[in-house]
Amino acid sequence: MIKQVEVNLLLAAVRRRQRQAVEARVGSLGLSSQQFWALEAIRARGECTLGEILATLPMDQPTASRVLAALQGRNLVSVRSDSADRRRRCLKLTRQGERMAVECASLAKGIRRATIDGFSQAELATLSSYLKRLVDNLDRFDLDSPLVSFGAKGSVKLRASGG
Repeated sequence: MIKQVEVNLLLAAVRRRQRQAVEARVGSLGLSSQQFWALEAIRARGECTLGEILATLPMDQPTASRVLAALQGRNLVSVRSDSADRRRRCLKLTRQGERMAVECASLAKGIRRATIDGFSQAELATLSSYLKRLVDNLDRFDLDSPLVSFGAKGSVKLRASGG
């Protein structure tokens, strides 16, 4: 019988191994795994918004903002205000970013292939279904949980709802 903790450890191991595989290959370019996937997401979409990137990457808004700021600081991504909504930021690869993203595209494809190597289409469909269920379970858990965090020495603090 598989224990709950084993599933959580396996999920963490998959994420860690994917990050290690990316960073071993793009470290010489000075990219982190998160920066690599952000570049790939922008390359795949062309000009896009931060919200569109967040919909495809496993990171929260503050992390994505830091990742994009680092890419912008290296002149790989340009950020401008949307003319229709000045609060919205539009992201686009610079020429230098396009060159790096093209290098990274084949690596992204290879990593995606390696991740699912040996699985049949039926197995992939089943795995995808299970993973979606895990995400749904965690989404429900977040909605059902009280807005509580744990501070220093185990003290409990109410969090702002953000709504």
